[in-house]
Amino acid sequence: MLSPVAARVVSGRFSSSGGDNPFSQHRQSHDEEQPLHSNEPGKREYSGRYLLTCLIGYSLSFVVFGSQVSILGPTIAALANKLHVEEPDLSPLFTALGVSCIVSGTPSGWLVDRVPTHRVLAGSLLVQAVGFSLVPLMPSVWSLTALFFAACFSYNFTNSAVFTGLAWMFPKRAGPAINMVLAMFGLGSFFIPLAAQACSTYLGSPLAVFYLTGGLALIAALPFLALASPTRPTDAADPASAEGSGSCTTSVTSRRSRLRPDASRRRALQQSTTGAVVLLVFLTTAAETAIGNWVHTFSVQEVPGMGEGEAALANSAFWGAFTVGRVIGATVSHATTPLALLLGSLPFSLAGCALPLLAGRGRLSKQLVLALAALTGLGNSTGYANAVALLERYLPVSGLINGVFGAVAGGACMVGPVLVAELAKYTSLRYMSMPWVGLVLYALHLPAILTAAWAGGRLLALPPPAEAEQPFLRDCPAGPMAVGAEEEEEEVLRLLQQQHQQQGLQQQQQQADDERQRGVRQVGVRQVGQQDEQHGGGQSVPPPQLVGAGTGAAAGANGKQHR
Repeated sequence: MLSPVAARVVSGRFSSSGGDNPFSQHRQSHDEEQPLHSNEPGKREYSGRYLLTCLIGYSLSFVVFGSQVSILGPTIAALANKLHVEEPDLSPLFTALGVSCIVSGTPSGWLVDRVPTHRVLAGSLLVQAVGFSLVPLMPSVWSLTALFFAACFSYNFTNSAVFTGLAWMFPKRAGPAINMVLAMFGLGSFFIPLAAQACSTYLGSPLAVFYLTGGLALIAALPFLALASPTRPTDAADPASAEGSGSCTTSVTSRRSRLRPDASRRRALQQSTTGAVVLLVFLTTAAETAIGNWVHTFSVQEVPGMGEGEAALANSAFWGAFTVGRVIGATVSHATTPLALLLGSLPFSLAGCALPLLAGRGRLSKQLVLALAALTGLGNSTGYANAVALLERYLPVSGLINGVFGAVAGGACMVGPVLVAELAKYTSLRYMSMPWVGLVLYALHLPAILTAAWAGGRLLALPPPAEAEQPFLRDCPAGPMAVGAEEEEEEVLRLLQQQHQQQGLQQQQQQADDERQRGVRQVGVRQVGQQDEQHGGGQSVPPPQLVGAGTGAAAGANGKQHR
């Protein structure tokens, strides 16, 4: 499960504009000495030694990250034997993984905005070092689940800190560095089954691989305790950033007045496109974790004569093909479209899951399982990155939608493996449920891809708005303008109408008060005129009609008497 920023860079369409930059609210730390020099205002240049040190540290941290994400596959049988339960009874571990990734997305971004990135990275790696070292010591499923939740909660902190640091060190040119770090993620996933098999052979138990992973996490954390953190590059001339910050003050009334008659249709197409891509992210992540975490157990339990060594090789084949496919997709992304990559890779995944189902349980072989692993890994590799890239072709992808992708991917990490475990436990399919779950999830890719492409194409065919409209989903310092913005605008307009009505009532009340004041003044003028007539020998003053006229007439009468 990868960062949305990383996925966008892999697809060759990374954008660092102010509107799309999820790190735009970072507060720079002024108490750290930055290893950089600058010849131009607002431009930072880091030394080569510093960049190399950071890249090596980031790569090692993602080797650890990839190994931890894939560690349950080759060790779940040993954990079940130690706890005296069946392997499907450990499905709460996958639930803990998914829930922790869902709930840690927002806190990780909040912390990276306020704490130097290397401090966040070091802290998350230390948590992983302690957590995974304690896994073999847990006495029950529920204590193991609680520990696993705490350790996996740090995943998003590692993810956010690494990709934030790369984006700041290489502004607008972070693609090669992020590609290298992503390759290290696949490398860790590839080697962890082989490492578990080696621990089983030479140390007596595959659970020793948890100590190895914890030690690697500790080694990766130590340099970042002393290494200064990169800071966000300041670009005062970035118009997109200024525009993104100023557009939040636009009033609802003025925004409504600029909408074209087809605004509702545009909004519906935006929602359809985004919803289809979000579904695609869920499906591809669920299929990836379902097969990647259960192909080892499937090989041992369903294939006659296939031992732990061959099962570890099959697991490594999945992640190796996954890594190779990701590199190929990143290489050819500039020469093709995300839609072509998604549709072109889907047949590999479908064929890989269909092979064991067509052969049947009685004719499964080692070669067939290796083909399953390689085909599904290769087909799944382009899913996440190109799903995000597909959405970017049709509408801007903001920090808010990136957060949605992260939460959806976390939920998929829980749903895919748990679905396989529950079917294996409560149905006669046993572990043949893994290719069935994979086949269904991959088959649902096609309608999601076509729906996103159709709605996005219709969206691009609409005439452009007369003036720039607000993005469908975006970040705003005052709060996110998300799917509920239409209802919020209606509420604001209703309040404005009530305010206008209250102002009208106040004006009417003021007019009534003025009328009463005029009446009182006219009565006073009449009384003064009658008194003047009685004392002035029959002179009378006609009653005035206006307050100013009455005052002038009274003054004239008094002036005549004085003369």
